[in-house]
Amino acid sequence: MPLKLLRGEKSVKGPLPPLKAGDEAGLTEAYLRLFEREAGWPRRGAETGLLGLDAGFTPERSLRVAVRAASIYLRAHEADITIRVPEGRLDTDFSLELAQYIARRYTGGPGLFGQSFSRTPPAFNAVREEAKMPDASAPDASAPDASAPNAPAPEAAPRPLGAAGVFAAAPARKVRLEDMLKKTDAGFSETLLRLIDESGRKDAEVYKAANIDRKLFSKIRSNPAYRPSKATALALAFALRLDLPQTRDLIGRAGYSLTHASVMDIIVEYYIENKNYDIFALNETLFRYDQPLLGGA
Repeated sequence: MPLKLLRGEKSVKGPLPPLKAGDEAGLTEAYLRLFEREAGWPRRGAETGLLGLDAGFTPERSLRVAVRAASIYLRAHEADITIRVPEGRLDTDFSLELAQYIARRYTGGPGLFGQSFSRTPPAFNAVREEAKMPDASAPDASAPDASAPNAPAPEAAPRPLGAAGVFAAAPARKVRLEDMLKKTDAGFSETLLRLIDESGRKDAEVYKAANIDRKLFSKIRSNPAYRPSKATALALAFALRLDLPQTRDLIGRAGYSLTHASVMDIIVEYYIENKNYDIFALNETLFRYDQPLLGGA
């Protein structure tokens, strides 16, 4: 994966220019110089810790600048960059709107929020509970209103037929497996290449925007039966700026779906609905929420 975000301390090699407190432009330039020195050409990997912590930058702010600098560098170069973030929880209270979006949609197990993140926004759990709580004053839409004029009488339960009490069933039509296999849809690779052609974009633009490496993209292009990981499939949908129905269709051809039982899926959905297709910003958000990143090596 061209850009990786990992937990753990990492010392920074070589001299760095002095940074003024709060100077994001200077911090961005320091990251770019470090990437140029360490990644260089021909392509090799650069690994660094967060910079600017001694100049008053918080880990959250330094990470945001690092990701932005990496995105600038990787759009112009083929390289692998790994940024290590000190152990400990990052502040997730950088987008209350996102926290509320997750809370209203999340259907996973209890206790995920508030335990995984040490600084959950105050409204986060409250919104989640509010979203799940039914309104007791609201009428049951499924129950008929007996007081309404000309209200239909409740349907009588169907009577069982025959001595054994079973219902009559229409004879089942035989379906041949061979016939079904002749009607298979286009696979992931074929659909992806068609979408790229329709977009008018070059392959390099797409795989860089997807945060995947050229070798992996070549495998997908050359093998019609190739089945990418979900992270790679989503990254390519994201790179092509697909809307939600198109994204579901593309990743479905690799056997995946978007579900509200997954925080990662909800965050991806949020970015797509808001038409924010910056995969580096998305991956920073996923990292803060301890979720897998999109892309692939």
